[in-house]
Amino acid sequence: MALIKCKECGTEVSSKAVACPKCGAQVAKKSIGCGTIIVVLVLGLIIIAAFSSIFSSGTKNGTSPSNTQAVATPTPNIPGSQWRYYNEDDEMGKGTIYQAQVSSTNTVNFDFPYSGAQHGTLNLRTHPRHGKDIIFRIEKGQILCHSYENCTILVRFDDGKAESFTAIGAADNSTETIFIRNYSRFIEKMFKAKRVRISVNIYKEGTPVFEFDVSNFNRDKYIKKGK
Repeated sequence: MALIKCKECGTEVSSKAVACPKCGAQVAKKSIGCGTIIVVLVLGLIIIAAFSSIFSSGTKNGTSPSNTQAVATPTPNIPGSQWRYYNEDDEMGKGTIYQAQVSSTNTVNFDFPYSGAQHGTLNLRTHPRHGKDIIFRIEKGQILCHSYENCTILVRFDDGKAESFTAIGAADNSTETIFIRNYSRFIEKMFKAKRVRISVNIYKEGTPVFEFDVSNFNRDKYIKKGK
């Protein structure tokens, strides 16, 4: 309890007293200074800013019950964009090599030592020295098809009946590549289809199926002369 002087008679009076016990004058109360008011306002602003920051952080992190974070709109698939087209000059100066390539829409998994998911690749090639080819490749593994002897693979166009095609291994004895024979027959059916499935015999892996989206093939991008 503090003592203050009565403004009328000068008697020391308790700061909690309502009136001076000697002269009866009202005891003056100590007013709140401007400095105190400013300090209170500043503290209030700091508290408000802190709560705003916490709320904003919670919303960004998805912790707020009313989180309305926008979801990115997926890029529309452009018809035919799955195909990749290449052309290059023949090293022997005989003309231009044209190629069109598409990767399988599915993946397959082999056991050790070729473990891991992989895609198949279907490649159309028109070569000035080697002619027209349908080339099928895997990333790793051993396709049971030799360079000196034909093998048989199954090809299914859309939901039609699976058909047998002959194929032969690469001249360099690569075990990941085969050349599918009867280019004209394959291309004619592929142009009418949207999906092609190819089943090949893989060493210790059976006959896995690789599926390709062959829709919207662009003949002009592949080669402008013929098909």
